[in-house]
Amino acid sequence: MELTKRSDMGEASLREHTIVWHPAKRKYYLLTDVISLNSKYHPNTYESEIHLFSSKDLSNWHYHGVAIRKGSTTEAYDLHGVASPVAATLKDGKILCPFSARRTEKFTRRSVGLAYSNNDPEQIPWNKTEQPISDLVGEDDDTALVSDATCDQFHLYHRTAGPNGYQIIHRTSSDPMQFDSWSNAVVVAPPPKTVRAQELTGATFVEGAYHLFVIEHFFKGGAQIAHLVSPCPEGPFQSFQKNERYLQPGDQPRNVIYSGHITPVVKNGTLAAFFWTVSQKGKRYGLLGHPVQKSP
Repeated sequence: MELTKRSDMGEASLREHTIVWHPAKRKYYLLTDVISLNSKYHPNTYESEIHLFSSKDLSNWHYHGVAIRKGSTTEAYDLHGVASPVAATLKDGKILCPFSARRTEKFTRRSVGLAYSNNDPEQIPWNKTEQPISDLVGEDDDTALVSDATCDQFHLYHRTAGPNGYQIIHRTSSDPMQFDSWSNAVVVAPPPKTVRAQELTGATFVEGAYHLFVIEHFFKGGAQIAHLVSPCPEGPFQSFQKNERYLQPGDQPRNVIYSGHITPVVKNGTLAAFFWTVSQKGKRYGLLGHPVQKSP
């Protein structure tokens, strides 16, 4: 998927993203950061908004517009941008999507807000919580909302960069749109000693387990995506066994430059695909999808 000069938005990059299968609409919905190549902040998600696309086959995408707008009043906790959707989920036919909210012009105060559709996600813009659902000391980013099979509990995961460095935290709620219903934050994925920084780039509940995908940036340079799994939403999370991985190297297209940001796509309780942010023409980023090939 690419946004060229001929697209509705002009030439732009697609960055962090989440894809939700909507059974009633029989469509996949993509929520993603869109950053114009003309933006002085490109490719960073500053002063950005979250856009909505839909597809029946994960291949041909229709653009609907901006689903999650940044705040418009000086008191808004997301006045200077909304970004970083890592995982959205469904509740009673509505899509719930968390986002990183930029409060100040210097982007130094980031919290987590929650946007939600009505039964027709294509009616935009969506509503948002009036207050953050998570606002820790430091910068909150890379937001994921995961629900279990019963939808009795909702699990929020996001990265925070505070006085204790980079951490992936977990909070839970049975009423996610109420900001005071969320449990205290618990660290579920502290970085290894060799890791300088972390980014949460994917999360899902599938086959009775919670899966987190975390970009690990090393002190010595370079990065990798760690696949962590736990039967319990609050962990402890362990590395996924390589002989059980869903995507094999031979299944990936050659000569593709991956740029991080991976999202798992789940349909009817089964992993259907993975989507990556990839480098495209010039400095533009787009999305590339792979069907899942699970090892025997």
